[in-house]
Amino acid sequence: MQSYGLKSSHVLFMVQLGEREEGLTASELSRAGHMDKAQISRVVSELTDKGFIAKCSDRGQKYKNKFTLTEAGKSIARDLNQLIAKALDYVGGSIPKADLEIFYRTLFTISDKIFSLTEEPEALCAAD
Repeated sequence: MQSYGLKSSHVLFMVQLGEREEGLTASELSRAGHMDKAQISRVVSELTDKGFIAKCSDRGQKYKNKFTLTEAGKSIARDLNQLIAKALDYVGGSIPKADLEIFYRTLFTISDKIFSLTEEPEALCAAD
């Protein structure tokens, strides 16, 4: 990632945009990456400046514009996906597929619940 000048937050966006040919809005990227609007703005600005993403629609409001990967961004996203696949294979290669599916399902459930606390902090009070 350093060779591309990318941070982990950049990688998340690149991968998300690589999965959506039609593009994503800043709000959609925010939800996908569980980041606040200030961080979204920084990452979008940095990736635009690097020429990796571009605005593909202009809906007037900042967070309603869609962004897509540029050709350079698509190339990097493919490289990142290959690196991620290799890392996942290395880390989980000896674990049976069924066990990994349970692990990831559980991990995503826990992650979703943790992030829902930022939107519904009263859930902590109701848990008793």
